Amino acid sequence: MKIAFRFEARSDTGLKRSKNDDSGYGGRFLAVVADGMGGHVGGDVASATTVLNLTPLDHPDFEDGTGSVYLADEIQSANLIINELAANDPQLAGMGTTCTALLIDGDCIEFAHIGDSRAYRLRSGADGEFEQISTDHTFVQRLLNEGRITPQEAENHPHKNVIMRVLGDVDASPELELKTLDAVPGERWVLSSDGLDAVVSLSEIEQVMRSTDDLSEIADILIAMTLERGAPDNVTVVSLQVIDREVLPVDEPVGPSSLPESALPDSIVVEQEVSTNTQKLPEAATTVEATEALLSAGNDDDSDDFLPRSLHRFRRARDFSGTLLHSGSGAVRHYIGTYDNAVDAALTNAAILRSELGSRPHQLVGAASVATETGMIPAVTSRTLEHRATVAQRVPLKVESDEATLPDELEELIAEDTVEHSRPRSWSIRLFITLLIAAILTLAAWTGLRYVERSYYVGESDGTVAVYNGIPHALGPIRLSHVVENTDIQTSELSDHTRSLLRNAITAKDLEDAHQIVTRLKTQADQSREKAEQAVASASASISPSASVVVPSTNPTSAAPVAPEQASEQSAEGGVSNG
Repeated sequence: MKIAFRFEARSDTGLKRSKNDDSGYGGRFLAVVADGMGGHVGGDVASATTVLNLTPLDHPDFEDGTGSVYLADEIQSANLIINELAANDPQLAGMGTTCTALLIDGDCIEFAHIGDSRAYRLRSGADGEFEQISTDHTFVQRLLNEGRITPQEAENHPHKNVIMRVLGDVDASPELELKTLDAVPGERWVLSSDGLDAVVSLSEIEQVMRSTDDLSEIADILIAMTLERGAPDNVTVVSLQVIDREVLPVDEPVGPSSLPESALPDSIVVEQEVSTNTQKLPEAATTVEATEALLSAGNDDDSDDFLPRSLHRFRRARDFSGTLLHSGSGAVRHYIGTYDNAVDAALTNAAILRSELGSRPHQLVGAASVATETGMIPAVTSRTLEHRATVAQRVPLKVESDEATLPDELEELIAEDTVEHSRPRSWSIRLFITLLIAAILTLAAWTGLRYVERSYYVGESDGTVAVYNGIPHALGPIRLSHVVENTDIQTSELSDHTRSLLRNAITAKDLEDAHQIVTRLKTQADQSREKAEQAVASASASISPSASVVVPSTNPTSAAPVAPEQASEQSAEGGVSNG
């Protein structure tokens, strides 16, 4: 059975913060909470970028159950964008955000998490199990896991808010917590920023989730409890319920999302006067109605040319995405004087983004809502819009009904970019890669030949010792060495060990070293020859003293050989007889 979400999303700045750095999204197949950080500016950029970067995934089934892959990939893409934005504007250095996301793929929920925002699940039924699915990636949680502190000590630890893992200007490839979870219709979820659990206990969150199945009531109660207890931080809550996809509700909220009731945060309020005809931006764009009025005015002037002009302005704003970061930043104030349509382009980007988001049920809250509704964080809207066009081309989706369509503006962007930019860029990239590979292969071949030319070794050639240039190997039928000097040293005159070394080649540093090796081998061969000659001479000398002695006999007809001892005895006997 395939599933979907019912959803409600709420976000509040709290009572002690000047702006809302949280962003939240609730949709039919996707839910996200991101808690940004980074000083007066930056936190809202990081969280809005992350949430808006993920919203294109709010679709039904992915091919081959690859939803988890795309979820992790898009979170990593958001991290890269955040890092690029921080690198281009010193005011954004060090910004980061948490991210806790749920994505439905078929009958499962893909879970991705980094930081200390939380995900709670209450199983269906009166006695359904309640549990915290996410793990806090904090210093205190690590101490708790290692058993170095107790849960009671963790509650009041001075470093309770030190986060060990986040997206942003700290890590090029952050480690995500990823899970594939089974899901049952009726179970309820709450995603929240740490502004909630800072003042509302786990047992109280569970009690609220059990008390009603009205998602709007759950979100409102949790926000109200936070505000009643001082709300020292921004707080965002997305409440969800898993349902059978066959019974999707007809009263789901459909964008555009509503702006917070409070005034716009300081970080997105621009100078009252901007150069070029001293146009006043706040009056032109602080509300949805004002934004639409401005765009409608342009449309009334020339409806046929308005869309092309808007797309052209979008591209120009995209080209300046490295500088149009915060509308209140020095970079924007500088470039606004040289780029006439910077304000108009930012508004156009936001309008196109709202149109795309409004094509499906959703709720967008916090900094992401401010960026989308007002265009007042230009870098977020321009980079997000560009990224959505890319995702639309590469993410394979299964759509049960008619094929999902993008707004005409995005379709035109994709088609125009493909015709004007992709093809020549593709050929230039291919040519560059081909030339690069050829250069690498040429360099490798030249280096190899130089090495072979400078190498020498001593080996055996037709039973004698020889000096070779090259290496003792072959490439197929091609030998990588040849004889440069033959010697008269017979290998048979060398020891068995030396002959074995010669068969395997004795490597030399250079030709001079090879000559020294040959000299040592010649000395060994000469010594071996001298020892052989001495052995032969010694053997000949040992045979001479043992030759036979012949003694004349008294018998004239015979002369028998006698031993020296016998001859002496006979001589003695003769002497006696003669005496």
